[in-house]
Amino acid sequence: MKVFKAFEFKRGSTVLHQIDPRSKLVYLILFTFLTVYFTNPVALLAIFLSFLPMVYIGKISARWQQSLRGALFFIVFIFVFNFIATVYPSWNFYGAAVSGIAMSLRFLNLISVFSIFFLTTSPEDLTQSMVQLRVPYDYALTFNMAMRFVPTLSREAQYIMDAQRSRGLEMERGNFIARIRNYIPILVPLIISSFRRAELVADAMESRGFGASKKRTSLYVLKMSQTDVLFILIVSTAALALFCLNLLL
Repeated sequence: MKVFKAFEFKRGSTVLHQIDPRSKLVYLILFTFLTVYFTNPVALLAIFLSFLPMVYIGKISARWQQSLRGALFFIVFIFVFNFIATVYPSWNFYGAAVSGIAMSLRFLNLISVFSIFFLTTSPEDLTQSMVQLRVPYDYALTFNMAMRFVPTLSREAQYIMDAQRSRGLEMERGNFIARIRNYIPILVPLIISSFRRAELVADAMESRGFGASKKRTSLYVLKMSQTDVLFILIVSTAALALFCLNLLL
């Protein structure tokens, strides 16, 4: 559940927190594209290293590392699965290892870039930026609520797991199939709780007249500053440099 810490925003006063969400969206799109496009492990490692200054500027090192530790199982699984799938039938262990490392780094980079974006971007500002980008408000609000519920469901799942452990449930015992069955007492109450929460949210929105007026007004409007333009230029230059590096490798 630690991996979902990547979606839990906490207010901060750093430069990265104050950047317009639309500027950070450019950063997210560029580095997501590079991560998906690159296949060379060295280029993918260079992308990962480029995230470190962002983590330092945003002062999100602890939560970023926590999200990576939570994703460690999936990173190892991706490497092992890709290695096994690639090594047969050619038995090229070196090529299979390189392919497995590349896929693991690709997943690690995706977790990192999305973590940096969501840890430093307010859900309210993100929704407003989507509306100003002409995204229908219903879709923007749905996306915002989904992002808000991810860490909430993660915490609730942890509470349920702790409660079930206190009742004697041992989720780590048994073979793979047995462990999957052990998670049923976790999933059932979590799903029921999610439906209850969704119903409460729907009632709250209806009581506030959501959808009664098609023309909406905003309390504030986001405006791009010189810092945002400079941020876009810096990340665009960095993305271009990484793209050239990949061509040279």
